[in-house]
Amino acid sequence: MRDRKTTGTKTKLASALVASGLMVAVAVMALRIAPTTVWAHVVPSPCDFTTGGGFVFKDDGNRVNFGIVGGCKNEGFFGHVNVVDHGFDPPGHLNGPVTAYFDPFPSGPSGYRDLCGTGRLNDGSTVQFRVRTKDNGEPGGLDRFGIKVASIGYIVSTRELGPPGPTGGGGNIQLHKPNPSTTAPATDPDEIAACGGDDSGLGQ
Repeated sequence: MRDRKTTGTKTKLASALVASGLMVAVAVMALRIAPTTVWAHVVPSPCDFTTGGGFVFKDDGNRVNFGIVGGCKNEGFFGHVNVVDHGFDPPGHLNGPVTAYFDPFPSGPSGYRDLCGTGRLNDGSTVQFRVRTKDNGEPGGLDRFGIKVASIGYIVSTRELGPPGPTGGGGNIQLHKPNPSTTAPATDPDEIAACGGDDSGLGQ
């Protein structure tokens, strides 16, 4: 009797382990094939333009100041980006024209824009950049800014201006309404080529 019970117990245990293993395998496969949200970056239609200035604090506590303008104009793009990172000595400085303008989340959250172009660093080298902005209404304390320069591994993920919170200050970003002059090019530029890489790490 003991042998039969032992055998029966082992059989049940083995069956349970097999079933558990199958459940784990199915769960792992489900995680691997779970769909992820992929946003298509497009030039806004109708197109518009963005202006702004202020500062954010990086994760290490150092301040990054910025001034930006960019968008569509007369079937092309216009604008300029100026960014100073005080975490370097001397402070790191990037400035350059905006040559592409995208809505990074056309089917998702509104108010975001990506301004891309080729700028010059204060060591004289040239790099492609992607600046991400978000207009969250007035007075601007909840507006957001981020920047990525993929070729040198530099990234400040998108975050609130100044100290976090609606009264934190730190500047203002304005997403302006379309007008008769904010017409876009007939064909959207290639986002990866225009911005020097994808937007991984920038977030929202």
